[in-house]
Amino acid sequence: MGFASLTNLWTLIFPLTVIAYYLFRKRFEPKLISSTLFWNENRREDSVSPFIRNLQRNALFYLQFLALLLFVWMLLGPYTKQDFTEGIPLVFVVDSSATMLATPTDESLFETHQKAIEEMLSSTEGRPVTIIITGKEPEVIVQNSEIGSALDAIDNLTVRYEQTHMDVAIELVKSMYNDKGAEVHIFTDALDRTAIAYEGTNMSWNVHTNEKKIENHSIIRFGASRKANELTAIVKLKHDTENVQSGTLQLKEAETEKVLQEQTFKGEPGSEELVSFHAIKTNANALQVELLTNDDYVADNTSFALLEKESVTVIVDDSMHELLKKAVQAIQEDALIGTREEFDVPNALQITGSESELTKGDRPVFLIGRDKEKSVEAKGEVTVTDDPLFSIGAPTEMYVEKIYPAFEGFDVIARLGEKPLIQRSPRGDIIFLADLESTDWPLQPTFPLFVWSLVKSLTMESNSLGVFTPLQRKSVILMGMADIYDLSGTFVDTSESPNTLRAPMKPGIYKATDDMTEKLFAVQLDPTERNVSVSDSYSTGNLTAVDVEKQQKVPMIWPVLILLVMMLLLEWEVQRRRGYPY
Repeated sequence: MGFASLTNLWTLIFPLTVIAYYLFRKRFEPKLISSTLFWNENRREDSVSPFIRNLQRNALFYLQFLALLLFVWMLLGPYTKQDFTEGIPLVFVVDSSATMLATPTDESLFETHQKAIEEMLSSTEGRPVTIIITGKEPEVIVQNSEIGSALDAIDNLTVRYEQTHMDVAIELVKSMYNDKGAEVHIFTDALDRTAIAYEGTNMSWNVHTNEKKIENHSIIRFGASRKANELTAIVKLKHDTENVQSGTLQLKEAETEKVLQEQTFKGEPGSEELVSFHAIKTNANALQVELLTNDDYVADNTSFALLEKESVTVIVDDSMHELLKKAVQAIQEDALIGTREEFDVPNALQITGSESELTKGDRPVFLIGRDKEKSVEAKGEVTVTDDPLFSIGAPTEMYVEKIYPAFEGFDVIARLGEKPLIQRSPRGDIIFLADLESTDWPLQPTFPLFVWSLVKSLTMESNSLGVFTPLQRKSVILMGMADIYDLSGTFVDTSESPNTLRAPMKPGIYKATDDMTEKLFAVQLDPTERNVSVSDSYSTGNLTAVDVEKQQKVPMIWPVLILLVMMLLLEWEVQRRRGYPY
């Protein structure tokens, strides 16, 4: 037996204080008076045993002293040492990608793997268990845990639809158990032996795969475009089957699930097939295509498409700074260099130095400098407001030599000292009140980030944020933190920041809603998740680790705590019956 907190020995002062109190308390001399004559007669038998008499008179003192000693004992942290055998670590790497929903038997691969892991855990004792879920960022569900906790964790696992990234999970296992060794079990549909090529000699790898081929029809491409008041959609199918299996494709509005058209497909084994939909009349912003047939993998039988408007052309004046031209062309490859008059492109975004462009067209422009005013010298630090344009990169380290007078009535979103530097007009035009040549901004890393943010915000006519894969992170432009909802209005998540959004795990159409806007985005299966592989299970590696005899400290708190509570109850009862001893 030992003590974990010998530093708490100072608490012995409390029972010593109680002893001192009883030693130096005021004592009374017993005297006989007429009212106690009969008491002495009744208690004559007590005088025969001085010990019992002393115990009766000082019971409260003894109980208090014992309770304090038990309390000090608890503070010292008593424990006993117990020998136990620590088994070889048992590691489970579980594939949670969409392909685990395939059903080669009466149950999905994921359910089969769950049952196999539970059977292994039920027949295992005294071994630390670690469970890792695959993904771009593998998650350790439990680490070196007991069997009971691991069984609970396995019951709560769900498919996450994300691409496997098995190589990342394998590297994580190697980094965790390279020294002490482990028995690793990987549950997936297929894994090449080269993926776990391992030079060490202290780990065993057991790969559990899907050994039965499935019948699968998958949607590998789906796109739609709007022309005038009609839509055209094309679907590309792949038939990974052994026999001919025809079926039906339904084109629906994603939000209402209203069926717009139906087409049949042939389903020739091992072939790819194109199915077209024409003359579709709908005002929907998103479409859904669903494949109706009998196969063993339904996750790839649905696909989604966002209906985008035609992209906006960007025109940069030829007189603009060369680094500005290159930045815009890097963002939008079809950007034009010249003036609006040179190109017959209606509704284009103009990046110019001419103030006259502020009154032309309906689209806001990006004005750099003022050709009708003279610049003046200015000094000071650049400060910006909490504007979405600066959510990715704010030009706070920029040096500016000269600036132009500000426009009256325009909002100021950045200042140089006390003077306006960047303004926004009521129409949405962005005005940079300096020539780029009089600043060092084009040489700073915040410059292309600002240009990207500005071009995206001024050309964004679509109500969508694009297409994501499950749990994918992307840079987006929002006015603030956004809440994510599915089309039924159920809350799903909140964006990580105004310019970063992480997609939900389940494929579908979602809405990102900030304080001012609501934008749609689609979550699609990764192309690698549209095919379920078949492979033989195998084992490899050489596990040389052995069970280790160890000692563990078992606290002795609860027995002492129970005794302490009993002492306190007895003390209360003695005090209730007899009062304080005098």
